[in-house]
Amino acid sequence: MNMIVSMQAAAAAAGAVMVALALVGCGSDGGDPPGGTGGDAGAGGAQGEGGSADGGGGAGAQGGGGPWECVTLDLEPGEVGPGGVVALFRDDDVNRIESVEGSALSGEYVYFDADHQLLRVPVAGGPAETLGDLPSGWHVMVGDTLVWTEELSSQRNVRLLAAPATNLSASTVLAEDILPPARLALDDTNAYYDQGDPQAIWKVALAGGSAPEVLVPSGHPLGMISHDGALYWLDFQTTQLERVPREGGTREPLAEVFFGGPMAAAGDSVFWTDTSLHTVNRWREGAAAIDVLHDIETVPNADPSPSAIAVSGDTVYWLQGFGCVELWEVKTDGTGARRTAYGFFLADGLAVDESHVFVTAQDAIYRVDR
Repeated sequence: MNMIVSMQAAAAAAGAVMVALALVGCGSDGGDPPGGTGGDAGAGGAQGEGGSADGGGGAGAQGGGGPWECVTLDLEPGEVGPGGVVALFRDDDVNRIESVEGSALSGEYVYFDADHQLLRVPVAGGPAETLGDLPSGWHVMVGDTLVWTEELSSQRNVRLLAAPATNLSASTVLAEDILPPARLALDDTNAYYDQGDPQAIWKVALAGGSAPEVLVPSGHPLGMISHDGALYWLDFQTTQLERVPREGGTREPLAEVFFGGPMAAAGDSVFWTDTSLHTVNRWREGAAAIDVLHDIETVPNADPSPSAIAVSGDTVYWLQGFGCVELWEVKTDGTGARRTAYGFFLADGLAVDESHVFVTAQDAIYRVDR
C-alpha cells in the first residue's frame, strides 16, 4: 500500500487531530494509544509494533491494545536493551551529552559533545576518547573536519572555525564578527550559514583563506542541506523548498512547503520533517509538489515534534517526542512506517551507516541494528 499523501491533506488531518485531542485529552498513563484499541491501524495509518497498516482500528500508526509505552533506557556500555539497542557510551559524571550535527560518523567512530568536550567512541563498542575542548554553540562535521561557532565579546559577536576533529588546536578561522547563525550546513567545499541583519545565506570556503560571501540575498532557511552540487533550504519568507548552485547563481523555487525542520538528502530526493505539521516529507527531482511520506502521530509524549532525520538506502529514519524519545522509520515510497526503538532520554542526534543507526541522547550514545 502506498502511504504518500498530499500536503493539503496532511494539514487538514493535523487540524482534525488537534480537535480530537481537545475533546478526549491525552495522558501518559492508561488509556489506549492513538489508533484505537484493536491490533490494526486504520486508514491512513502505518504499521506499528504489533499492528497492521490496513485494518480498521483507527487513524493511528500504533497497533495493539493497551497504553502507549515508552520507558526510558538505563543501559551501561555494552549492555543490550529492548529491540537490540546497545549502549556505546554512558558516564554518570557527565552532565549533558549533545550531538555533533552533520556526518557525526567518521571512519569507525561516532563523535559527540560531552560537557563541552569533543569525544568519540568506536561504533563496535569500546572506550571513549577525549579529543579536545569545545565552546557552546554549533558543532557540525563533514568527513574528518569539525566546524564550530565560538562566542567572542558578546552573544551577538561570534566567529566560525574549522579543524580536523582529531586536532582541534590546528583550527582555521572561517568567519569573524558574525551573528550566531540559526542554520549551519557543510559539504566538502564550503560552510553555509544564515545571518539575520540583513537576512541572507552566506558561504565560506571550508579550507579558509577567503572572505565569506553572500550566496542567497534575503534567504531565510528553516532547514538547510548541501547535496549534489547545490544548497537546498526551506525558506520561511517564500514558503518554498528552494535551491541554488553552491558556486552561486539564481535561486530556484522547487515546491511549496508548510514549514521547515531537519533535512536529509540522498539520490534524486530531499527529505525533511515539518516541525509544525509533524510530517515526514520528500521532494523528488522534477516534481512540482512534495510527497508526505508519513504523518507523525500524536502520542502521549509531551511533544511529537521531530528532532533529527537521516536517510540511507530506501529507508528514512527520524526521532520524535520529548523526554522519552522514539526512533521511527519509513520507506522512501511511504510504506512500512514503524517505531523501531524507543526510550532515548532527550535524544537530539541521529546518524546512520549501512548496518546501524546511532542515537545521541542526553545521557548516552546508542547503537540500533538496521
